[in-house]
Amino acid sequence: MITEDLLRISSNQGVSSGVSSHFSRLINDSTNHCSSNVSDDAISKCTVTPGGRRYYVPIAIDETFIPFVNKLFHSMEKGMIFYQEYGMLSGFNTRRSTEKTDDDNNIVSKYVVCSRAGFNEKKSIVPSKNSSQVRRRRTISNRCCCHAKIILRIVSGKTYRISAFVEEHNHDLVAKDGRQFMRVNRQMSTISRKFVFDAANVNIGVSKSHSFMKEQVGGYANVGATVRDFRKFSRDLKVYVGERDAQMIINKFKAKRDSCESFYYAYDVDSEDHLTKLFCADTVARRNYELYGDVVSFDATFNTNMYNMVFCPFIGVDKHDKCVTFGFALLSKEDIPHFQWAFNHFRKAMGRNPVVIVTDQCPAMKQAIPISFAATDDFPATRHRLCMWHIMEKFPMKLGNYLCKETDFMEKMKKYIWSC
Repeated sequence: MITEDLLRISSNQGVSSGVSSHFSRLINDSTNHCSSNVSDDAISKCTVTPGGRRYYVPIAIDETFIPFVNKLFHSMEKGMIFYQEYGMLSGFNTRRSTEKTDDDNNIVSKYVVCSRAGFNEKKSIVPSKNSSQVRRRRTISNRCCCHAKIILRIVSGKTYRISAFVEEHNHDLVAKDGRQFMRVNRQMSTISRKFVFDAANVNIGVSKSHSFMKEQVGGYANVGATVRDFRKFSRDLKVYVGERDAQMIINKFKAKRDSCESFYYAYDVDSEDHLTKLFCADTVARRNYELYGDVVSFDATFNTNMYNMVFCPFIGVDKHDKCVTFGFALLSKEDIPHFQWAFNHFRKAMGRNPVVIVTDQCPAMKQAIPISFAATDDFPATRHRLCMWHIMEKFPMKLGNYLCKETDFMEKMKKYIWSC
């Protein structure tokens, strides 16, 4: 219609044949531009079917990032991430679609499609109690039934392969200067999140922090998120509820981050996947050991839990003569291998041997401690001492009730022991 109108206008206004031919040449070029050669700075190659439909194929992409049939992945997530990265380089967003499962609810096939695949179905208006009709928010959809996709099918175990790959799109792809606004590129990284917290800590607003980060990374395209994403992240974490509350949230975030990084745990299972050993030490426990970890008390007399496992805490004393915890272990047996396993992980979590460890008169501990807390190039061997409370409790059994209960022998003994 437009081309015919241009030719008619040119002829009615007495345009010369040269100008008319120029119009015709422009019209033919605009109609057949998809079948022409692709320029060096083009992002896609366009082809036209005999029916007049146009299809776009990404170009100028490294072959290592282009999917192909029978390409294997060690997991389904890696396959979806691979197609997502391919979309980032090509100029389109991806989304997960249909999946099929077997009788055991394991995913056997997964469709990963272009974000413009399919059409939005028109939803019927639902009546409400207050009004006869419910108004729905009017949104504009950019879906155009694009058929670009990959199909991941399971091979064996957790290995998946690409069984089908459709490369053609029925829509234009995003240019390089506009890919920073794609949904896949608008994800705040860990560095961006930390930068927002640090900026809020010194009372820098979202807009200024976004501009400052732009200067640091060399442009808005390298930030990875817009000001709107920064503001949404700050709003979700309630940074703007006040200076005092904002500082509290920042401190909680830092404490949680440090706790996740400093939390140490280890476990072991038997042939039937039953838990047999467990060791844990959080951030506070490891910090207490740095300050008060010269003398450690290890006791394995608690077995009153429902799992019938021995609870073995590592205890110390702080500068206020209060008991502090350095860590704990759950063991299914009280033998040398189990104690040695717990001591090895305790030394690995704390980074050094304790100067003195105090235990009861357990023969298994007596043999496990010299092996686990042996001397190294950096630290001397740990000295093993017996708990005085256990020794004093066994006096009546060794000396008899008459000497301990009917005489003042025990009082004199305690006087000399506790005065040393």
